[in-house]
Amino acid sequence: MMRRLFAVFVMMLWADGALAADQPQGSGNITGLFLTTRYPALTVRAGETTTVDLSVRNFKLPPQSLTISVPEVANGWKATILGGGQPVSAVEVAPDSEERLQLRLEPPANTGKGDYRFTVQAKGGQRDEKLPITLTIGEELPAKLKLTTNFPALRGTATTAFKYRVSVTNDSGRDATINFSADAPKNFQVSFTEAYGSQQITSIPIEAGKSKDVEASLTIPRETQAGDYKLTLHAKTEATSAELPVSLTIVGQPRVALSGEGGRLSGEAYAGRSSQLTIVLRNDGSEAARDIELSATAPEGWKSEFDPKQLPQLAAGATQNVKVTLTPSDRAIAGDYQTTMRASAAGGLSESANFRITVLTSTLWGAVGIAIIAIALLVVVFAVARLGRR
Repeated sequence: MMRRLFAVFVMMLWADGALAADQPQGSGNITGLFLTTRYPALTVRAGETTTVDLSVRNFKLPPQSLTISVPEVANGWKATILGGGQPVSAVEVAPDSEERLQLRLEPPANTGKGDYRFTVQAKGGQRDEKLPITLTIGEELPAKLKLTTNFPALRGTATTAFKYRVSVTNDSGRDATINFSADAPKNFQVSFTEAYGSQQITSIPIEAGKSKDVEASLTIPRETQAGDYKLTLHAKTEATSAELPVSLTIVGQPRVALSGEGGRLSGEAYAGRSSQLTIVLRNDGSEAARDIELSATAPEGWKSEFDPKQLPQLAAGATQNVKVTLTPSDRAIAGDYQTTMRASAAGGLSESANFRITVLTSTLWGAVGIAIIAIALLVVVFAVARLGRR
C-alpha cells in the first residue's frame, strides 16, 4: 500500500514539473494576454520597407481568438500584419503559449526625416491590447569597415603554414558584401577562407553592425631567404575600404641534399674488393646545417666507410665531396644492388639517396676459369690421341 502511495506521489510531482516546463519561460504567476515587441522604437533608413517582430502571449487563460489590425498608421504608409509569411487578420493563442507575427511597414515615396507612429491592436471578447510603435528616419550611418587581428606578426621557417585570423566589422548603416585582397612580396600567395572553414573565398556578406572572422593563409616559396617581410590585407565595398598591415619573420632553415658526383647515382664494385665512389653533400637551405653524420644501408655482408664521416657544419649554399669506400660481400654474385646513403643533421634533419652498385666478375677468376678450361681440353686431346693409336 505504501509503495502505491509513493508511486502516485512521484507521478503527481512529475506531472506538475511537466506542466511548469510547458509554460513560457519566466511566466511565474503572471496571468493574462500580452501583445509585445522587442523594439517598440526603431531608427530606420529612408525609403526602405521595415519589418517589426510581434509576439502574442497567453498566460494561464483559455484559448484566445483575436482580431489583429493596425488602427493607427502614419500618413501615406502601408501596414501589413504577417503570420507564417502570409497576411493575416486574426490569430488564436492556446493556453500558456505564444504566437509570433510580423508588422511590415512600407513608406511612401520621398519620405523625409522624422518620427512616424503606428499602433497594433489585438482584440477579442473582453481583451483589447494595443501596442504603440515609433519609426524614426534619421541620418544614415556613414560607410565604415574595420579590420583587426590579435597576432599581426608571425614567425617561422619557409615551410611553416602561416595564417592570420582577422575580424572584419561592418560599421556601416547598410548590409554589405566585403571583397578581400592582399599586397604581398613577389611569389607570396595569400588566400582567404571563413574562420573554421576550408573553402577559399574572395568576398563575404556582412550585416550592418555585425562582424565575421576570416583567415588569411600565406604560402611562400621554400627557397625564401631568412628576413622580415611586410604584407597588407585589404577589405573593400562599393562605398568604403579598410586595410590591415601585418608582418612575417622567416628564420633560417638548413636543407641537406645528397647526389652522386656529376649527378650519377650508380657505381661499380667487385665481390670481396674495396671500391670507391664520390657523393656530393650540399646545403640548399638558408642556414648552416650542423652536426652532420653520414651512414649507409647496404646489402648483408657489405662494408661501407666515409671520408669524412662527420661534419661539424655545412654553410648555407655550400657543398662537400665525401669519399665512400664500399666492399661487397665475398659471396656477392654479379648483378645490380641498391645501397642507401643517408645524411643526418641536428634538429631532426635527414636526407637520403639510393645508389645502384653493379657487382662485376673478377678478372682473376676469369683467368683461372680459362686456364681450367684449357687444361681440360688438353687432357681430352691427349686421351683421344693415345686411344687412337691402339
